[in-house]
Amino acid sequence: MLKTKKSPGFVRIGLFNLLVKTAVAPISFLFSFLVVRYLSSISIETFGVWQYIYVLITGYFTIPADLFSSITSRYSAEGKNVGGIIIINALAGSISSFAYFLLIPTFIHSAGYNQPIYFYTAIMLIVLIYLNRISGSVAIGRSPRLTAISASGFQIVRLLSAIIMMFYLNLSINAVIFAYSLGYLVQIIFNLTFVNARLGIDFKVALSAVRKSIVFIMNYVQLMIEATLVWVVVFIVHSAIPVSYFESALIISNLVGWSQAATDGLILKLQESRDPKLIEIAIKFFFTTGGVFLLIIFVDGERLLYVLRPDYVSSIYALIVLSFSTFIRSAYSIFYRAIYMADESLAVESKGEFRGYTAKLTTRNVIISSIGVSSSLLLIYLFKNGNIYKISPILAVFISLALLVNSLGMFFSSYFMSKKIYRFNFPIREVVISLILSAVSSLPFIGISKVRAIEQMVIMLELTPLALFLYVSLSYIFNPYARTLIHSILREVKNFKL
Repeated sequence: MLKTKKSPGFVRIGLFNLLVKTAVAPISFLFSFLVVRYLSSISIETFGVWQYIYVLITGYFTIPADLFSSITSRYSAEGKNVGGIIIINALAGSISSFAYFLLIPTFIHSAGYNQPIYFYTAIMLIVLIYLNRISGSVAIGRSPRLTAISASGFQIVRLLSAIIMMFYLNLSINAVIFAYSLGYLVQIIFNLTFVNARLGIDFKVALSAVRKSIVFIMNYVQLMIEATLVWVVVFIVHSAIPVSYFESALIISNLVGWSQAATDGLILKLQESRDPKLIEIAIKFFFTTGGVFLLIIFVDGERLLYVLRPDYVSSIYALIVLSFSTFIRSAYSIFYRAIYMADESLAVESKGEFRGYTAKLTTRNVIISSIGVSSSLLLIYLFKNGNIYKISPILAVFISLALLVNSLGMFFSSYFMSKKIYRFNFPIREVVISLILSAVSSLPFIGISKVRAIEQMVIMLELTPLALFLYVSLSYIFNPYARTLIHSILREVKNFKL
């Protein structure tokens, strides 16, 4: 039997994960910066092709891995044996890899990039992503703080191996693929070695997970619809250049996604208690801490794009749209997790999962995404005959708007459904104050000087701490929850222990 001692508090888990992941965030950005500079120095098309390959893999061929993620986290939190799910997941990864292998000639033709070796090498990423997703799902359900530690290992190994393979071995796109692969391998080993979960094989639980995971298919159909944007844009304009502008903005906007680490303990705590107060605390905590990441985008976004490549400064509007989309979708995850943890139809012994709350939510998400993506593609089609170098930043905004529309629809749909289940009060005051203070705190520091990339980094190191200090100070004055949170952080640092 697993130990049943009470786990750390939700805010304590969130603070730990947020602080650890934030500490290694510069490593993540440095990796992205080096990849963009390295591949773009070969050609903008080379960087676009890498993003094309990565989107194909993560947006299509790792869908079954994601299908098992949510239900695996729930069963892991409930103390079920999840080893059988890991085995089935690995088999699904093998099948998906074979399907990708068969379709590689089609992908090469669509991209107009006659270097097949990179497409074939990427097969290893598929299997490793499958194993990484499932191991991470097990960890976040039972040992959520472990996910922050293993993610740090991933970032460090990925960066070090990338430096060697890009600048010493000069392996082009393969250098990035190998770096990701080594990072994933370390993360998988760490998650499965140190997780406080049952890894025994119980095929009753595994088969139940397979059956229940069908409920989540619609959720990932939605992600596939969104991923379609990238390759359809390439097909419409016959160039990967717009993808480069979009992905450069996406890389920077991913910084906002780190704020989701603040809610990593929600699954474990909801398993222990269905207290509606947990949802309220999660919302307050997320928006208060998430405002910091929005602030960084407002202050440093244009500079970060310039550092990646001066041409990418034109992606600033796409970056703003994507940052809000990422922030809203991260907030959506609070309600999404709350819904599937309370959905009785997803229990191992239950039936009728297609009539449960989760099935209804994921179906709505597909409809919402279809509307957003269709509207975006229509706009892109109308602009297809323009000069590709002039319209690429505009096309990047159109792609980003589709994601923002989808994120807003998902947020409100999940909010109303979770409120029906838990009957919690939405902390509108803390939410509005955090968003306003994030914008206000950035105003004195917005703007970009046309200087070299290294000088931009120095400027960011000077201005960002000032902006953060202003945000924290104003939050302490105007946000009562922030005052409590700041005191909690000070206690966490003082009494730090794993």
